[in-house]
Amino acid sequence: MNKKMPVLFTFDLDGETLWRCRDPENANRPVTLSQGRYGPEAGMPRILKMLKNHGLHATFFVPGFTADQYQDLMRQITAEGHEIGNHGWTHTYPDNMGGYEAEKKEYWDCSDFIEKLLGFRPRGYRSPGWEFSPYSLDILEDMAEIEYSSNMMDSDKIKYLEYGGRKTGLVEIPIHWVLDDAAYWLYSLRTPGKAIQPLEAVENYWRAEFDALLEEFIEEVETEGDSDICYVLTCHPQIIGRPARMKMLDRLVDHMLGTGCVEFMTGIEAATRFKDKHRKAASVESAVE
Repeated sequence: MNKKMPVLFTFDLDGETLWRCRDPENANRPVTLSQGRYGPEAGMPRILKMLKNHGLHATFFVPGFTADQYQDLMRQITAEGHEIGNHGWTHTYPDNMGGYEAEKKEYWDCSDFIEKLLGFRPRGYRSPGWEFSPYSLDILEDMAEIEYSSNMMDSDKIKYLEYGGRKTGLVEIPIHWVLDDAAYWLYSLRTPGKAIQPLEAVENYWRAEFDALLEEFIEEVETEGDSDICYVLTCHPQIIGRPARMKMLDRLVDHMLGTGCVEFMTGIEAATRFKDKHRKAASVESAVE
């Protein structure tokens, strides 16, 4: 089989904002904030080392607040060939931002700062908390540089973003809680109902989900000639960056590469390929007609 399934490793580098946005009082709780700092300061070196060892590039969605705190790290991420996406400024959930202008400022401030620091504007957007407000889509479509979103859970396939009967030109790269480390390991005494899940259980599920998606991808390619099925993993450096979890992630990469049927790529690479493929397909259909 010549076609390979896209695999995207995405990391939400939230830092302290993951905790600050949940409760403003956390700004005065140094131990709580230290959980956030673990990501940039301890988890990221392991993540970047693992990616480099395998020759992989990933996408990092970063709040502007965190990018400002860790400017050298942002430069390193970019220098090593990884993508940086817009993740708002403070990681405030869009439905809690207080209206159109406040939400617009969150996104523009993030992109403006990254452009000032690194010389480019992010081309992908991931919502804090994976939710939209009534204004989110209007704002994203007004940001001409944004080419894709990675927020919706209604598909296993890359497609164009649609919701509420509205079609857009934004590519949507699907995600789901089952492929998010926070669903299993985000823990705090101030996060009710959370329990840390066994490492082996998460590893087995992520691997089984990959195997099942790959099987469907191969079947679709064989029967239809192509497929937009993809595997998108969402991790947080402050969560996945623990030593044993990183060894698990390394084993998962080995398993994926061992199939010979996958291609690791960044969000913008996947979005660009999707648009090019479907633009060519539309041109062929027009020519036939």
